[in-house]
Amino acid sequence: MTVANILVSISNVMASLIILFYYLLFFVKGCTHHIRRLLSIIVVFLVIHVITSIIDVDPLVTISVLGILPVVDIFCCSNRIYNLFMIVPAFLFYALTAIFPMFLIPLITRNSFDELYGVSSLTLPGFIWDLCLTVLLIGTYALCRRRKIDLRLKFLEVAGFLAFFIFALFMLLSMGVYNNTLEYELSMVFDLFAMFFMLAIFLAYWSYLIIARDRANKKRDADHAQNFLAMQIESLGLEETNRQEIKILKHDLRNHLQVIQEMCNTKQYAQMESYISELSGNPMLSKSFRITGNPAADTVISIKKSYADSVGIRLTCEGSFAWLSNLSPIDVCAIFSNLLDNALEGSKDAEDPYITVCGKDHEHFYTLIFSNNVPENINIKNNSIKTSKKDKKHHGLGLSSIHSVIRKYNGSYTLKCKDLVFCVQTVFPKK
Repeated sequence: MTVANILVSISNVMASLIILFYYLLFFVKGCTHHIRRLLSIIVVFLVIHVITSIIDVDPLVTISVLGILPVVDIFCCSNRIYNLFMIVPAFLFYALTAIFPMFLIPLITRNSFDELYGVSSLTLPGFIWDLCLTVLLIGTYALCRRRKIDLRLKFLEVAGFLAFFIFALFMLLSMGVYNNTLEYELSMVFDLFAMFFMLAIFLAYWSYLIIARDRANKKRDADHAQNFLAMQIESLGLEETNRQEIKILKHDLRNHLQVIQEMCNTKQYAQMESYISELSGNPMLSKSFRITGNPAADTVISIKKSYADSVGIRLTCEGSFAWLSNLSPIDVCAIFSNLLDNALEGSKDAEDPYITVCGKDHEHFYTLIFSNNVPENINIKNNSIKTSKKDKKHHGLGLSSIHSVIRKYNGSYTLKCKDLVFCVQTVFPKK
């Protein structure tokens, strides 16, 4: 195998990685970003690339380059149908940044493709360019994972990119036409201007994505921090109220003990048992101030439970919550406050309303489940609530609010509604 063939084989591997990371960064939806599983898939495709480079069959090379995307979609993603369509713009991203430059070089140098695509022509420049793109994308992926930046494109942004791709293709064809009609010096100026213009627009688009997402994340964190502080202030007010109630209860207990002692002395055991039973029903004696063991979660739950008790909704917590310490207090507050608000809103008109919060620590992941009964079954499609209510934009608002928080920890959530019980199950993978 010649050096040129080795470089081409490595370039094919890098082409797979470039398309994969474009896919993961900008287009894929519902990806768990499970690093071990992702690395396993990459290793498998590296082996496939080695085999195809030995066999040297063009269809197998194409399959080995593009086949990694549907495999990642199947084993690492939840929205598989949507993601299959996103393979097309991911490949167009690759075409724009990796293939187009290789066509620009022959256009500018006026050499034929046969002369350039050989051992000493575009093999080495193509290899270097693919290497730079691979390093850039892997670095961007690592940076976004570390800073919790979500670069996934919205529908209009994908449409904007497709429009830019068509524009770049038009510019490329124009360069080919004008190179045959204009003088060499004038066509060189046109080619350089076209290249600079396309590169400037693409870099501006790329920078906009990173800066806009970073600002959105900072705004989201600021909103969550403000909500957390508001919860803390409300919790302090609740604690002060509880403290006053405890003082009153402590004073009253002295009198209650005297009455019980007198009943005991006079052997009024039946009346004493009834008196103690009535006294034990005092809500202050049944309050629990350490619910989950997590300060942020307990703050939110105590506030929401106070409201739930006032409107006749039972709110209970069960399971293991020690793992919540892996999440920041602000994010814990955002998850609990939004999902409990959603549950309180959904269960208020139900018969015998209740809300249950359950935490579990599994071998490879944690789960947090919020369930509540509802007056009627909720229509869920594609893991989102479908409603015919007039206030559609407010229904299930808590779910959209926590979406970015759950993605921050590479988690996911699932909605279910069966037998008048609505359930939100959140999953957080262990590191």
